[in-house]
Amino acid sequence: MSWQTDYQAKLMSAEEAARLVQPGDAVYTPIGGDARSLMPALFARVIELGMQVKIRACSPTPAQEWFHDEFESLGFDLSVQIFGGSTGRPTLMQQRADYFPNLFSNQFNVYDHRPDDREEIDVFATAVTPPDEDGYVHFGGMPWHKGDFVRRARTSILEVCPWLPEIPTTERLHVSEVTAFIPSALTERPPVAGSEPTAESVVIAGFVNEIVQDGDTIQIGAGRSATPLGRSGAFDGKHDLGWHSEITPAGIVPLMMDGTINSSRKTLDRGVHITTTVVPKTPEEEEWLTHAPPLETRAVREVNAIPIISQQERMTAINNAFTVDLTGQICSESLGTRVYNGTGGQPEFHIGAVLARGGKAITVLPSAAAGGALTRIIPRLEDGSFVTVPRSFADYVVTEHGIARLAGKSQRQRAEELIAIAHPDHRGELRQALQSLYYPSGAVRPAMVE
Repeated sequence: MSWQTDYQAKLMSAEEAARLVQPGDAVYTPIGGDARSLMPALFARVIELGMQVKIRACSPTPAQEWFHDEFESLGFDLSVQIFGGSTGRPTLMQQRADYFPNLFSNQFNVYDHRPDDREEIDVFATAVTPPDEDGYVHFGGMPWHKGDFVRRARTSILEVCPWLPEIPTTERLHVSEVTAFIPSALTERPPVAGSEPTAESVVIAGFVNEIVQDGDTIQIGAGRSATPLGRSGAFDGKHDLGWHSEITPAGIVPLMMDGTINSSRKTLDRGVHITTTVVPKTPEEEEWLTHAPPLETRAVREVNAIPIISQQERMTAINNAFTVDLTGQICSESLGTRVYNGTGGQPEFHIGAVLARGGKAITVLPSAAAGGALTRIIPRLEDGSFVTVPRSFADYVVTEHGIARLAGKSQRQRAEELIAIAHPDHRGELRQALQSLYYPSGAVRPAMVE
């Protein structure tokens, strides 16, 4: 049977595809590519089955209406994996959804090697390009973990989206590997939400620029301080930067196009930019990305693998944080015990960069929140807060007030570094905390020179 015949046999309506879901199933959806045209039919199917379906989502889009507050009373069985995003976050903060802590690069380790401990992947749904002349589809520049899910799922439902861009990738699926295809009801790519750099992020970018050196390989994570760095001058005047990063934020592709980022000095994949997601923001970017650029999108299990990251000499990871305590513990995923977003890829890249020869791990955050009322450099983490990066891996911390260099320093020395970049209104209380936490009772702490 030809792939064309197989494809036509598997092509069906969203309603027909939704009926493939059975009572008791676990339905998984990925980061970076909901099957949006399937979601209304799937929503109705879950209700039809008396809510006897488990929803397992990673950074869901608003198309997944079971995450909306207006449907809370229906009692959907919701869980978020690894990263919540703007749609999953409210359900995590309200504790309506459970949370699966994990690493992207290690996500399927238990599934593959501990069958007694795993939950079956009954149904998986995402978006793909139309088949090429050989019967292969791909994920339009956003492979993430999608291929790995399809290869393990009992039932895979893929929405065919002609508007997904043809960006170079190693992650493709043959029509024969898929259970069902549905045509997309959308005529163009949904808009990508963006945000403008804040005043603090522009100043932070200037300090990051002092740390980054020509020839470094860069990663940037999600977050209000980290994501805008490429547009805020963090790499102005730099040469021969490399790119190995989970996400590729706005402002980075133009630096690839003008040669600031050319990956010419990378240890691995020299001359090739590596990422698991890149979305063109302008027609010019789409033109460049779809005409054989020196860029390749790969599965997140490869891109985020600590052993691979750590082999990249002078790997420089830049990630966001909510709070950093005086010993260097970094919290980027929760407010107390309430999960805000989850880990994402930060632990993998931060630890990988610290282990890399000549590597650097930079944590960026504003010094305070609530208009300066709440310090984000804190004496110690609030009880129950989740440690995203242990203090043993703490390296550079940057706020709008400067750079703290923590690697190779003692607890007391780290505290002094961090107090120097804290919001001025909170430095006094932080010095008092340093005295009480890390000096004997009655001892006089040496004065810190400002």
